[in-house]
Amino acid sequence: MVVFCLTVILYFTREALKENEVLDNEEITYVTSSIFNKTIPVINIKEKVMAPYFDQNVKIARYFYNYTDSEEMRQKSIVFYDDVYMPNTGVDYNNSEQFDVISIYSGTVIDIKDNELMGKTVEVRHNNELISVYQGLDNIEVKKGDILGFGMKIGTSGTSIINKELGEHVHLEIYKN
Repeated sequence: MVVFCLTVILYFTREALKENEVLDNEEITYVTSSIFNKTIPVINIKEKVMAPYFDQNVKIARYFYNYTDSEEMRQKSIVFYDDVYMPNTGVDYNNSEQFDVISIYSGTVIDIKDNELMGKTVEVRHNNELISVYQGLDNIEVKKGDILGFGMKIGTSGTSIINKELGEHVHLEIYKN
């Protein structure tokens, strides 16, 4: 059983290193843990939140609205829809072409829905404190209950009624507590 567990851990560690560049030694810590009176060394890889895409052509189209930002940044963070101005509650990433949308952190898919204004939406719980919400998707490649590693594909960018001027995009919101 121990050999099987170590094989699974090594496989997923190797896969994570393949998809994400080789980690610096500073990001790997070695820990020990007692299991049935045996000490087994384990590698603990600290995950970092990553951008919701791999495509280098994707750019920020609209920023999160923060009232303490400069006037210029606040203007870049306003959504205009149906003759109403409102603050942007996330960050919008877009590209001229459709792009893959990936999980910013490992977690579990807790909800998938189709919102009339925001488009197809996927919610991922990363831990007891953190939830990420991906909106405006076109194709969704996960289902409720799926466990995602960081950098795993959730779907592809799409469009939404409320942000139609952005074209191909994903609207990302992150909730803490």
